[in-house]
Amino acid sequence: MKRILSLVLIAAMLFGGFGCSTITEPEAAYHTGLSFSELEPSGKRVSLEIARAKELLFRIERGELSGDRAQAMLDAAEETYQALQTDASIAYIRYCRDVTDRENKSAYDDLASGIEALGCILVDAALLLKADPALRERYDAKTVDSLLREDALSDPAILPLIERERDLVGAYEALPERLIVERHGRRWTGDEILSDPTLSPEDFAALYEQYQDPFNREAGALYLALIRVRRQIAETLGFKSYAEYRYDCIGRSYTPADAAQLSEHVRDAFAPVLSQTAAPFYRAAGVLCNRTYACGSAMRGIRTAIAETLPELSEPWTYMTGHGMFDLGTDPKRMPGSFTVYLADYGAPFLFSSWTNGFDMPPTVIHEFGHYASFYLRGSGTETEDALDLAEIDAQGLELLTVMRYDTIYGAVSDAAETAELFYALYALLDGCAEDAFQQYAYAQEEPTVEALNAEYERLIGEYGLDRFGAEARSWTQIPHTFQSPFYYISYAAGMLTALELYVISKSDPDAAKEAYRAILTRTDGGLLRILKQAGLNDPFDPEHMRNLARELERIQSKEETDGRNGTQNDR
Repeated sequence: MKRILSLVLIAAMLFGGFGCSTITEPEAAYHTGLSFSELEPSGKRVSLEIARAKELLFRIERGELSGDRAQAMLDAAEETYQALQTDASIAYIRYCRDVTDRENKSAYDDLASGIEALGCILVDAALLLKADPALRERYDAKTVDSLLREDALSDPAILPLIERERDLVGAYEALPERLIVERHGRRWTGDEILSDPTLSPEDFAALYEQYQDPFNREAGALYLALIRVRRQIAETLGFKSYAEYRYDCIGRSYTPADAAQLSEHVRDAFAPVLSQTAAPFYRAAGVLCNRTYACGSAMRGIRTAIAETLPELSEPWTYMTGHGMFDLGTDPKRMPGSFTVYLADYGAPFLFSSWTNGFDMPPTVIHEFGHYASFYLRGSGTETEDALDLAEIDAQGLELLTVMRYDTIYGAVSDAAETAELFYALYALLDGCAEDAFQQYAYAQEEPTVEALNAEYERLIGEYGLDRFGAEARSWTQIPHTFQSPFYYISYAAGMLTALELYVISKSDPDAAKEAYRAILTRTDGGLLRILKQAGLNDPFDPEHMRNLARELERIQSKEETDGRNGTQNDR
């Protein structure tokens, strides 16, 4: 049977802060061919569907329903559940287009709350049916294990806590629009500071610094409240810690302790490499910042780069652009950042990003398109283990492979763009580890304070070599994932280790790198290490592999620095 799920896992970028997210086992990917503007809500009322599900559960408990008839009714309820998930995703996309539109936010919140409650009821119904002798073939050992795991991660008692969690995250999301500072007789929101191109560097720096302290205080207070609520969720479900609960929710094959060990190895191997890339990055950024990257022309270059790197991805690109399944708007009222979500009822992914005209936008879109292509080719996926880490390889792997054709996007400054991309990849690797270490610290403290969290964050970014590049003690409150998707960030690190391995391979054997990436993108089951072994790649958790990879990256950086000084170009 289909597994019950909270919200599609890869949409953890979007929904992952709320309860647990797991993966269904869908049929092969399909596509309705509808454009986003044609998508309509299912018309189903979540309160009514909850009442129907309760009635179904009651009748199964009393023995009034059993066998194939009961299962058919449960299957129909699960299809309704999927339709409501799609409704929630569409409502969230519309909210992200204008975070001041409370109607769409309210619609999403109501659906998300109802979906959590409905999911608990349907899991209980499935657990009753698994004991029905007439359905023995339907409930094999794998399905039963999945249901038992779902049951361990859900309980009606946590629903009020999840609703409170959602409210706190919503308050954080509204903060940049609500918090106001004054300068030169004008009032500024955070979004206005970041989006006003007329600000001089001096005024921007002064306004941003003026904004940081009150934002840190208010966002920090919300985070402390989130810690309390999330601990209650974990304790209610019988977990020793919130970190263990979240890692289990996400479906990782490794523990928070394993992640802490990974982080230490990454710090030791890659912090020196990041430091080495700093000077080349600043020179490259100086070149790149002198240009504006308008959305239309950049998207044409991105399309060509992807098509010439992996021709089979032209089909999902054409579907995305031809059906309006993306949104790259610039309105300051939009949610900052990027995400990709799968609209299961329509067999269609949707890519959202707020375009800024910066040189980092093309890699951002390529990253999200890696998620998009995976959804398009595989539906919502079949893996139940390490799905987030694999999803980040889909995204980061494509990001680092397409540097081979950066000339189609950046023209004469493509070498500078590649230098910047390598720097950002290394920064993301180290930052993913530092953020996980920070969150493990935060949730382990008995009575954390904003001041203590600031101090710990300052210590960690120094330890990981990130303090040289703009990060400071208060920066953690500016990272939405910390609030929206707790313990997501380590997947950026785990995925980036494999993406960097693909990048190194591409330097000597582009075709081999592409074939390894294809093997990951077209996987049919989960398990990070098994998938990587099948693709001929290394265990990213192996410390010796990390050291070898770091040495190779140092060698590549040194060679390209020498080539740049000699005025030579890479053969693309």
